[in-house]
Amino acid sequence: MSELILTIDGQLYRGWKRVAVSRGIEQGPHQFEVEAAPDLDAEAGIFAVEDGMAVEVYVDDDLITTGYIDDIDVVYDAKTHSVKVRGRSKLGDLVDCSTAGQQVKPGQTLASITRKLCADFGIGVVVDNTATAPANKAFASTDLALDAGQPIWEFLEELARVRGVMLMSDAGGNLVITRAGTTQAAVALELGKNILAAKGSRSHRSLFSTISVTGQQPAYISSDTSATSQSGATETGDAVRYRPMVLFSDSPADVAACEAQAQHRRRIGYGRSRQIIYTVQGWRQSDGGPIWTPNERVPITDARNQLDSSQRLITETRLMMDSRSGRTTEITVMPPEAFDLLAADPAAAGRGYILSGDDG
Repeated sequence: MSELILTIDGQLYRGWKRVAVSRGIEQGPHQFEVEAAPDLDAEAGIFAVEDGMAVEVYVDDDLITTGYIDDIDVVYDAKTHSVKVRGRSKLGDLVDCSTAGQQVKPGQTLASITRKLCADFGIGVVVDNTATAPANKAFASTDLALDAGQPIWEFLEELARVRGVMLMSDAGGNLVITRAGTTQAAVALELGKNILAAKGSRSHRSLFSTISVTGQQPAYISSDTSATSQSGATETGDAVRYRPMVLFSDSPADVAACEAQAQHRRRIGYGRSRQIIYTVQGWRQSDGGPIWTPNERVPITDARNQLDSSQRLITETRLMMDSRSGRTTEITVMPPEAFDLLAADPAAAGRGYILSGDDG
């Protein structure tokens, strides 16, 4: 039976009463919350844990999260006591923190900008092989800047949307620039076998008939260096009736960047409108097998959600433990095309998708 272990400033803590560890491709930092069992009292040193301490989270010998303690809640009376510890992976600092602002020089790439901003926080940057070309494509704009007071994570997500890639955390607390995963889970999800429960929803709220993105593009050919030209793109959406949406780019964007952002909004909206959360027993896919992990594809057979060996992308996993259900995993899945942000064919459906290797 798997065990969750926290290593906090070199001290091991185990034997938790309740556990919840969430990792996903949309949430940025991993998040965890544990509640100490009654025997994890002063003798085990639980009351010596302080907010801000470094932490590593393991399932047995497998490292799954590296970060810091955010919050400690202590509740007690004459007869009982409770200690809850909450924290996030290292990317939590990028979500919380801002700077006095920074201008980005032309020629910088998503990878170089990310490494520079992450360095002071002790956060490494990993570029997945699938995202090498877009992560290393230079930004030409002279107006690209991290605004004073703007959260660093918000700025990096804007740039990632322009390049059609995703940012997520890995087990070591590094920031990973990646695309939708193609690795297959070791086992399928099947109703009547390993699926204990499911929560599925189909919604039209995030679907639109057209999605238009407008941005500002520097007018380099103009003699007036302050002049700008309007750029924009429109994407046909998935709504079955007239439901237009118009967005303004958060940063300077040419036509290709506007197309990428419109594509991103359509695909993500569609994915969220077809989200399912499955609950399975245990934290591992099989006895002694790999832990359920986000950004893997999994075949699903579930007649109630009209799925027959259909491929879905795992977008979030939530490892849980309590006295009622024991160890379970909540697995959120969406259609994989929702995160296929860079198309292979720029002429597909006449929509002008951008190529990962396009240097134009």
